[in-house]
Amino acid sequence: MRSESFRASRQRSHSVPEGKSPTLGDQLTQGAPLAVLMVLSLSILYQLRSILQLIAIAILVSLVLQTLLSQLEKLLKQRWLAIISLVIGIVGLTVLLPIVILPDLVVEFQKLTSKLPEYLSSLTQQSQNLHAHYSFIPDISTEITKLNDFLYGLVKSLPLLLEKALGITVEAFAILILALYITYDPGFLAEGLLRLTPRRHHSSVKRILKTMRVRLQGWMSGTFLAMLFLGIGVGIGLWILGIPLVLPFAIIAGLFEIIPFFGSFVGGFLPALVALTISPLKLVLVVVLFLILNQIDSHIFQPIVVGHQVNLNPVGVVITVLIMSELLGIVGLIFAIPAAVVIMSLFDEFTAKASLAETARFEPPS
Repeated sequence: MRSESFRASRQRSHSVPEGKSPTLGDQLTQGAPLAVLMVLSLSILYQLRSILQLIAIAILVSLVLQTLLSQLEKLLKQRWLAIISLVIGIVGLTVLLPIVILPDLVVEFQKLTSKLPEYLSSLTQQSQNLHAHYSFIPDISTEITKLNDFLYGLVKSLPLLLEKALGITVEAFAILILALYITYDPGFLAEGLLRLTPRRHHSSVKRILKTMRVRLQGWMSGTFLAMLFLGIGVGIGLWILGIPLVLPFAIIAGLFEIIPFFGSFVGGFLPALVALTISPLKLVLVVVLFLILNQIDSHIFQPIVVGHQVNLNPVGVVITVLIMSELLGIVGLIFAIPAAVVIMSLFDEFTAKASLAETARFEPPS
């Protein structure tokens, strides 16, 4: 009986009042037409996924740039001067970093390509000799040969990969231009969000945007300190060890620090390969250097950046890093923290509302 009354009420809620013909909107938002519209919408979104991906990245970039712009505006006192300084800094980094880093790295990797087989062949011979004299030591010459083939192919492709990675692509240029426009006039983006939401939720949207801004400011300041520490630490350490290309490697290590938890390891890959061209001992020392710096980064800077400054759970950040890297590759790794800020700000707002509603539900009437 209850189910029949429920079905009758649903039919009444979806029915058109008597004496009034159904409008086109009524016809399209019920039954099969609604399902067809949803399928068509999802199909269109899927076809436009690459463009939507670029727009999403541009919005994340603009959120970071807006935070940086606000800090520059406080420092320079004039918004137009802060905008010009920001544009000059971005253009300078985009143009100068490939010019400073790329040529020397290509030369060093050419040296590495020529010396790598010699070092690995020596390791193979030493492994065979040790196994011949001490039978309890396993012979790992086969594994070294496989490693030789893998590293040789990797090193051969690295110059090309670096040129592609540091080259300015059409997509990167479009993202940068769109992000700069959004940074210059973020009001239209906020107004668009407010127009898409009912008026009763406007205060929540404004509160979420403010929370994102505060957290991103904390992420920017904390990440800058971590990048500065890692860059200086790598530079001094490699200089003491006598590794060439100290400045480029220090810059690369500092920039990779933007990738949470894994950046310090990734930044040590190139110096380790170049150290191998000098001697195996240098390789070991470089690995030890980056392990020490990684421990300092993991136990001091990351808790400050992720925990105190951004107020994010490290487990949630790691999950976001994995998801973003799967969806967007290296770009996803770079913008994992801003994405986590957006997601957690929305989550905190919704859970806070749910908690208030639950409390109000069980409060006794006065």
